[in-house]
Amino acid sequence: MFTRLKRRPYLLVLLSVLLLAPRSSTAQAPPTPTAKPNFSGRWRMVRDKSQFRGFKMPDIIVRVVDHHDPTLNLHTVQTTGKQTSMSDVSYFTNGTEAANTINGREAESKAFWDGQALVIRTNMLTSKGENEVIEDRWELSEDGKTLTTQSHIATNSGTADLTLVCEKESP
Repeated sequence: MFTRLKRRPYLLVLLSVLLLAPRSSTAQAPPTPTAKPNFSGRWRMVRDKSQFRGFKMPDIIVRVVDHHDPTLNLHTVQTTGKQTSMSDVSYFTNGTEAANTINGREAESKAFWDGQALVIRTNMLTSKGENEVIEDRWELSEDGKTLTTQSHIATNSGTADLTLVCEKESP
């Protein structure tokens, strides 16, 4: 067979191109998108890294996240002084609207990915009946052990920015 190829150099070139083609097309293929982070776990607030500008700093915040994209369920326990509150909310990370009850008030939320960050935009009424928009941006550290939530709260009365830093607890 090789003697035939020597007589026909164009076949040798064609064979070389065909053998090398899969390697070069693979090398030039666009990179695959990076997998989105999974926020599942039990997270505890780190007080000295969190900032509640203008709001009373809770003593304890524990969040339990069950994340199976596109569904994210969040159970939160928060203690401030002698008062403890709990909430359970669900979000859909594909932008589908989710209806929840937060602090006894009806809320509508949409969650979507912004790169590796999860953005959750919630619309509701304050206890005084004012419109309130809360935009939370969840980001996971590279080692997966720190969850940082940047929150921007806007009402008719003004705005506030908060940072909640949580560390993942061992199972």
